[in-house]
Formats: sequence, C-alpha cells, structure tokens
Amino acid sequence: MWIHVTPHFRDFLQELELTPEERADADGKAERIARCLWDRCYPGAEFNFNCFAKVGSYGKGTASRPPSDLDMLFVLPPYVYGRVEALAGNKQSKLLQAVKRALEGTFPRTDLRADGQVVFAPFQSYNVEIIPAFLHTNGTYYTAHTADGGSWRLSNPHAEYWAIKYADSVSADKATHLLKMLKAWKRECSVDIRSISLEVLVCDFVRQWEYRLRSLFYYDWLIRDFFAFMLRYQNGSTIVPGTPETIQLGDAWVSKCRSAYDRALRACHYEVADADYSAAAEWQRIFGAQFRAANRLAEAAFA
Repeated sequence: MWIHVTPHFRDFLQELELTPEERADADGKAERIARCLWDRCYPGAEFNFNCFAKVGSYGKGTASRPPSDLDMLFVLPPYVYGRVEALAGNKQSKLLQAVKRALEGTFPRTDLRADGQVVFAPFQSYNVEIIPAFLHTNGTYYTAHTADGGSWRLSNPHAEYWAIKYADSVSADKATHLLKMLKAWKRECSVDIRSISLEVLVCDFVRQWEYRLRSLFYYDWLIRDFFAFMLRYQNGSTIVPGTPETIQLGDAWVSKCRSAYDRALRACHYEVADADYSAAAEWQRIFGAQFRAANRLAEAAFA
C-alpha cells in the first residue's frame, strides 16, 4: 500500500529544482543590473552588495523550473526620494522611466519597459523585474506604483521571507515544497490567483496540518488536503506579510481548485491501491508534464 507515493513526489520535487547553472545565471543578472544602477546613483563609491536584494519566489527559495521571473529590489539613495517628491504629475512613473533610462546604456538590445511598479527586462533565460525602492524602517521599503496617478506603497520582503521560513521550520520544509508544486499547477492550469496569496494560504495551512512533520510518504494527502483547505477561501482575502495590504481573492480560481481537489482525491485512491500509472496520470493532470512519473511509465510500457 502507498509504495509509489515517495518516489512520485521525490522525483517531482527534483524535477522542479533549479539547476546550479540556472541559479548562477539569475545571480549574475541581478548583480550586473545592480552594478549598473549603483554607478548612476552612487558615482565614485565602492559597490555595496546590500544595495539590492533578490526578492519574490527566487529570494524566498520557492522558485522552480523552468525559470521564468526574477524579482529584484534596488535601494535608491534617500536624496532621490526628495527629488522625486518635488516633481509634478505622476512622479512614480517618472521615477520608473529614469531607472529605465539608466539601464539602457548597459542593456541596449533588451526591450526594457517601465510598467506598474517595476522596470521589466526580458532576457532569454529570465524576465527580470527591477523594483526601485527607498529604505523606510525596520526592513520595510517604499516602492513606486504608477496606477491611479501614482502612489507609494509599503513593501516588506523580509517579513515575506521569514513567514515561509517559519512555516518550513514547523513543518519539515513543507511550505517550500508545496509552493513549488503549486507553481506548477498555477502555470499548467492558468490559475487566476496571485502568488503572494498562495504563499499566505500555504503557510497558514502547513502550520496547522496534522501531518506536517511526516515524510514524503504523506505528500499525496498534503496535496489533497491543501486544495480542500484553499476552497474555504472563496471570496476571502489575504494580508501581505509585514504590511497592511489586503488582497481580495475573488472566485476566478475556484473551479480549477475544485477540479484539482477532485483529481487529487482520485489520485490518493489510486496511491493506496498501488495503481502506479493511474495515480501518476491524475497528478500529471494537475501539475503538467513536470510530474514525469506518468511519462516514464508510458515509455516503459512501449519499450
């Protein structure tokens, strides 16, 4: 009974893990961008690695293959804030345009765009989103938002990071594992929910899940029980860690979550019966081709 659960999810998590080359590529791109902005903002000063941080899923250790977005925060000097505040009109948009112009000399063949709260740099391997920020207090930052005439918003990447690390510490790393798998589901099924909301729901779930300290042997139930938990939040909300920002979840994602729960339920029934191919096929319908057990079984059958 359940003899395939551990290899199924061990192999899936290995498939989702970034390679050393992909990590080195992301680190190199972030540092090159930071050095370019440093030379413009802090002329003549020795480069300080604390001027930037990789945030988002990469910074929080939940990024998965295939690599896609890399979010990085660059800390601007305090005097720049005063200059921006003195501008007329949408000053946040003007700030993003200034950062974009500063990068154009170093990346002349990259289609840089300033949009929303980021400067977007689409490289071949990663789409880098550069977030200009001003240090506020206690690890928080002000970031520019250009919508509705422009505004400053509070960002707390440290709180987001530690929320996941704490959830991992009380659940044998299940928050990170679950988030990596859910990113595959979100991508495969085009699920309309923000990643930060998924993070909040995952952390809330694993902290109270009764099997949170169990091994990979319980990961079929981990998936099943999370989707059941998530369905309770239809038209609910989440709060971004360390900030007052509330995100309304709506219900656009509900039908896909319910479908995933139904498939996970069937997969669990197949797992207990050791029906390897049938279980793997259901998991693949949730997570896509990266759940490769079904592919290997099919290839073996026709070998």
